[in-house]
Amino acid sequence: MTQNIIEIKELKKHYSENTVLSDLNLNIPQNSILSVIGPNGCGKTTLFKLILGITDKNSGEISITPGARKGFMLDDCEPYEYLSLVQNLKAFSKISEIKINKNYIDYIISTSFCEKIKNKAYRSLSAGQKKKSLFAMSFINDPDMFILDEPLNSLDLKERIDMISSIKYLKEAKNKTILISSHDLASLYELCDIFCFLKNGKICRTVEKKDIDADSLHRIYLEIF
Repeated sequence: MTQNIIEIKELKKHYSENTVLSDLNLNIPQNSILSVIGPNGCGKTTLFKLILGITDKNSGEISITPGARKGFMLDDCEPYEYLSLVQNLKAFSKISEIKINKNYIDYIISTSFCEKIKNKAYRSLSAGQKKKSLFAMSFINDPDMFILDEPLNSLDLKERIDMISSIKYLKEAKNKTILISSHDLASLYELCDIFCFLKNGKICRTVEKKDIDADSLHRIYLEIF
């Protein structure tokens, strides 16, 4: 029986009069790739920040396997713009008091396909290259679980192929759990085991890949939204 690395029960979050999440329930199995799907503004990023502890919930429970390390990729968490990827990795390891050696940095660079940009200042990178750098920096604490908010945005075709390959590798070869959001349903179908649709603050439908094909995923999206 597969265990859940995270279990969320009756989660609620509001900002003043604006209710973002209401009575949300979600289980995230270990060694799975689970997507949260929905239009802009539906609460995906808020959900991710609640799981990470960046934002406080109003009520409900978020239970995480004790000791599980989380890596994350959020657009509003940017590195030092005048430092390179390698320099940022070293800087954040010191700030976070995480020991990181050259072998692990090399592993991060290789796995994230960032060899060509590893020594370039973050501010000089294209939008897609910045996205790859943010992804690479999510590795810094050797996470058991990756939380990736729109990792496929701004990527060209080669960058998208690299990102998908990296995420598959993390799950299949490294037994990582991955929570991801994206509007690219075709790529999500290629990547994910479980698809959760977020509407009106709740997970309104959950579908497993084994039960649908790619066209069905698009049809479900259109039916819900």
